Amino acid sequence: MQGTFGQVEYVPLPPRFAERVRSGSVVIGCSMIVGTVLLFGLTTFLQGIIHGHAFPDSLLGKAAAVLPPLAVLAMAVLVLTCRRCLRGDYLVIASAQSARNAFVVTYVLTLILIIGACAVPIVFHVWHETHAARAPDLLTTVATLAFATMGFLAGMFYVRPSMQTLRRFSDHPIW
Repeated sequence: MQGTFGQVEYVPLPPRFAERVRSGSVVIGCSMIVGTVLLFGLTTFLQGIIHGHAFPDSLLGKAAAVLPPLAVLAMAVLVLTCRRCLRGDYLVIASAQSARNAFVVTYVLTLILIIGACAVPIVFHVWHETHAARAPDLLTTVATLAFATMGFLAGMFYVRPSMQTLRRFSDHPIW
């Protein structure tokens, strides 16, 4: 099932699965971008209502508010680039391996940033006008984690399909 074309190793994919990768990566990547931007807008709007301004007063608080959504946008860009691992109906092994490594690194970095964004308002005083409100924004935290997990799972599904997935999409019993 694996072959070489010149010096590039590839794996043939069922045509329906290759089409799913092409269209699904665009749909999921664009949905992640739009969802993250809308979530960030909603968060800044709600913080503006609660605190009188959209961003925390300290620089550390601003970084904790901005970095997790930026990491999710990076994950969305990686999902969009899953198409580059295909050559026709073939999965290029080297490209897929680098995409898998990039997904793992980006997902771990996103998890670290999300945990940090939860810890920063608890440990540090980021809003100067209120002394009692030291709770993290759970809406943003949970939604950012959901977007990042969705992007990671979709990307890994596209660049590392299981044999069961390949059988399900195959028209021929070669898998």
